[in-house]
Amino acid sequence: MELMFKHLLLALLCGFGLILLALAQDQSGFISLDCGLPTNSSYSEPTTTINYISDAPFIDTGVSESIDAQYKATNQLQIAHVRSFPRGKRNCYRVNITSGTEYLVRATFFYGNYDGLNKLPKFDLH
Repeated sequence: MELMFKHLLLALLCGFGLILLALAQDQSGFISLDCGLPTNSSYSEPTTTINYISDAPFIDTGVSESIDAQYKATNQLQIAHVRSFPRGKRNCYRVNITSGTEYLVRATFFYGNYDGLNKLPKFDLH
């Protein structure tokens, strides 16, 4: 009886794992932007298989820069480029939203000495 229970539990866990894997692949409704990625560029991150696109269609300001070679890691595609904002007080992204809908916004910031100054920038996020 105990052996049958273990097999049933294992089968349930495997089934649950497959469902999670299938759900993880569905990126509909999500936009994953790589800020600073050159215009019309995209890639699929190898570990997560998340599809990233350039942020260029969503903003009219800022400068796309590559981080310094010493900070580039072969498995960190999403931090290879950055968008800096050397001019202006506010630089805003335009993303279509629907009133009453909840959104997840996740951001990662990496300096990478893209400007050769070796000085961390200061900024506000609104």
